[in-house]
Amino acid sequence: MDSLSAFSQKLNPLARKLTQGFGQARQLAQERFGGAGEITELPQEFTDLEKKVDAIRNVHVNLLKVTRVFMSEGYDYPLQFQESIADASRSLVKEFKQVALGENDQEDFETEEAPKTLSHALSRASSQGAEEVGLEEPLGAALFKYATTQEKLGDERMKMDNDIMKRFIQPFNATLSTNIQLAAKGCKRVHATRLNLDASKNNLKNSKPEKSEAVKLEVEEAEQELHSAIEEAMSLMRVVVETPEPLRNLADLVAAQLAYYKKGFELLSEIAPEIDEMQVTQEALYRSSRQ
Repeated sequence: MDSLSAFSQKLNPLARKLTQGFGQARQLAQERFGGAGEITELPQEFTDLEKKVDAIRNVHVNLLKVTRVFMSEGYDYPLQFQESIADASRSLVKEFKQVALGENDQEDFETEEAPKTLSHALSRASSQGAEEVGLEEPLGAALFKYATTQEKLGDERMKMDNDIMKRFIQPFNATLSTNIQLAAKGCKRVHATRLNLDASKNNLKNSKPEKSEAVKLEVEEAEQELHSAIEEAMSLMRVVVETPEPLRNLADLVAAQLAYYKKGFELLSEIAPEIDEMQVTQEALYRSSRQ
């Protein structure tokens, strides 16, 4: 008898849940195709918050779709670039880097894999050109300078990517999968309980007199459940709407990009006058030799 009672206690909540689910589905169908009767209106504040949360969620989803590219090293790497060029020029690139790092870091460098970025590709192609033309020639010397600058710029781009991943992508994704997801679940519960309430109201209209008291109780319970669900959902949505975290993440994204472009401007500004001077000098010598 005790085991039968325990089984009944477990079965009743399940049966009630199935009944509610069926009632919600029927109510939703009636609302979509007509004949649902009166529909309980949700508070305007709830509706406004839900729209704001949807907009914030879309911002997170769309920006993450785009910024995930920063997690792939070769997103700007030219597909047509032949790795044979990289192999041929690797010896000279190694010489460049050994000068910059010092002899103590030579062993660590030799185990590195050539980075696949546009700047590193430009560096490798230029370094091969410098080796073939010769550093004693103006073009070779200019290519040498350009190669070393692009090598540094490529390293800076990889640093930017790392900063964006840690300071924007990861926290943005965390917000999407925690606060925003919790708010979405809260809203889903509100709409489900609203359907359940209206289904109960329709049942009350069509109930037999002997069952009306029991159905009235169901309506009261559904009203209380809807009120509780709305309060909880609004609390969760306010967290999403009011938190400064997304704006802080966006500021960090801008800062990472600014640091990269600023460094790129500095590096290129440093060699531009030198290469210009080489070009002017060579042109003057060329014209002089033709006179």
